[in-house]
Amino acid sequence: MKKSEKLILESTSPDEYVENSLKSRLKPAEKAKLARLWMEATGYTRDDIIRARNRNSYWRKRKMEGAAERTKRRMETHDYSQGKNIEWSREHIAEFLKLNRKDSYGRYVHRDWELAKYFGTSIPSIQYLRRKYNKVRKMLGPNSRREKIIEYMRCSELVLQHGGPKSRKRSIV
Repeated sequence: MKKSEKLILESTSPDEYVENSLKSRLKPAEKAKLARLWMEATGYTRDDIIRARNRNSYWRKRKMEGAAERTKRRMETHDYSQGKNIEWSREHIAEFLKLNRKDSYGRYVHRDWELAKYFGTSIPSIQYLRRKYNKVRKMLGPNSRREKIIEYMRCSELVLQHGGPKSRKRSIV
């Protein structure tokens, strides 16, 4: 057994495992075999290794390479607005709320680009609505009525920052 193989197998935590794996000059297939053996011996899972990789500076840097270009390409590919702004009426917002569900793992059932295509808008527009919806849910609480959510969703973010549509102060001049 090589020294690097022994070092990997003797790792005590996922973070240490990732560091030792990076230091070794082993081929990916050899590392995969060692990963399986290490997980069986320690009881850690693949998710533990992935979490450790995401915290590791080398892997974080590697993951972010080309992120700006990928994001720009994604935005251009999935811009269904055709240069027009969509009017978010009560009906559109109600439909958005119906489609903006999460599954049992906390992931959105419909991706940003799917909703953008459905509503004929852009990904940033959908992301804006999702942020606004999260803010409204936080303001009103989990048991709020659908009509009240729609009323608040029709407000701008600035109005929401100041407490919502009911808190608008009317000044007499």
